Amino acid sequence: MNIPPLALLAFCILMASFLAAFAPLATFERPTWLIAATAIAGALFLLPAVLSFVRHRTTVNPRSPEKATTLVTGGIYSVTRNPIYVGMLIVLMAFVLWLGAISAVLAVVAFFLMIDRFQIKGEEQTLTQIFGKPFEDYAERVPRWLFRSITRGTRND
Repeated sequence: MNIPPLALLAFCILMASFLAAFAPLATFERPTWLIAATAIAGALFLLPAVLSFVRHRTTVNPRSPEKATTLVTGGIYSVTRNPIYVGMLIVLMAFVLWLGAISAVLAVVAFFLMIDRFQIKGEEQTLTQIFGKPFEDYAERVPRWLFRSITRGTRND
């Protein structure tokens, strides 16, 4: 994927804002504690994931998966193969909750589909080339997102 995931997240935040402002369809009430809890949940995926990459001295740059030197499979990476993207998605959901417009949910769907179908697929192909069977075994064991039902949990989703 040529668009950096952070840029895609920023674009989806803008998209959600635009949809909420100009085409809200319907609005909903949302308690402040739910927005805060959702944002914190996103951070609880993002921070340990980035720190694991730093601790293992491997690349955090999603545009250069070929620079990966270590296959990180412990900690948060034993729950999901993509905790950074899960965290970004949850933070985006917190923003959509804050906006309180049903139409803004389309930005969450767009982010999920773009990351899942374009970014992750390319990363997984590269990681298979670099790490081979250990990555394939990891991909069979740990879901791409959080639940196997979302993407069937295999690297060939």
